[in-house]
Amino acid sequence: MAKADADFDALQPYYDIMVNWENRIGHEAPFFQRAFSSVSARRVLDCACGTGHHVRLFARWGLQAVGSDAAESMVEQARSDAREEGSPARFEVADFRNLPGRFPHPFDVVVCTGNSLPLVGSADGMRQAVAGMRDVLRADGLLILHTLNFARIPEGATTIEPPRVRHVDDREILFVKIFRKTRRLCDITILVLEKQAGEWSQLETSLRAWAVGQAELEAMVSEAGFDRIQFYGGYEPKPFDADTSRSLILVARKRKAAS
Repeated sequence: MAKADADFDALQPYYDIMVNWENRIGHEAPFFQRAFSSVSARRVLDCACGTGHHVRLFARWGLQAVGSDAAESMVEQARSDAREEGSPARFEVADFRNLPGRFPHPFDVVVCTGNSLPLVGSADGMRQAVAGMRDVLRADGLLILHTLNFARIPEGATTIEPPRVRHVDDREILFVKIFRKTRRLCDITILVLEKQAGEWSQLETSLRAWAVGQAELEAMVSEAGFDRIQFYGGYEPKPFDADTSRSLILVARKRKAAS
């Protein structure tokens, strides 16, 4: 993910501004609490953690929470924020296709959210990442994946999300996401427009995602050794609907070894 990593490094100064993290964490927390409780979780890995908001949340619940990300600048910020909070959360720079090489001790739960998994840009890359997540889970451990619902993005057309506007001190910042899906690939452009002291500046970052669908994701996860697969269309949670759901959330359990 070298290209995607570089783009996320460029985006890092805006990452915590782009999302209303207080609202997002408050909305998603009950979903994670229920899921973690189902496996009596103690050790949790967020393998695409960004600046670590979820990881610090999990640590506040008393869990042994670890975050990893391939973007070094994101991990540096996550470590800084954890020190400021006094959080015991641990953060490592790691590509989620190479998790077993970085984490020798098994986790009870592995989380990969924020549409991070499809950004490897290929089905083979996704399969490799899912296999790595399996290998760092204990038997009967829990996997939680979140992607966009690419089925609702029209092919061949340019789709522009409504801009998000943020005001930080004397800065006005607009975030715009632009999607263009062609067959199995979806190009995602994040445009940042910032006004400060009457002057506008612009940052544009481009990512390419594998436009994975529900059936393909289910097959990948099943082939990797997971079962009891469930799908949700949001963290409420609500059932997944290919026509209307913005998100595709998968929850599955690692198969126990045959006795």
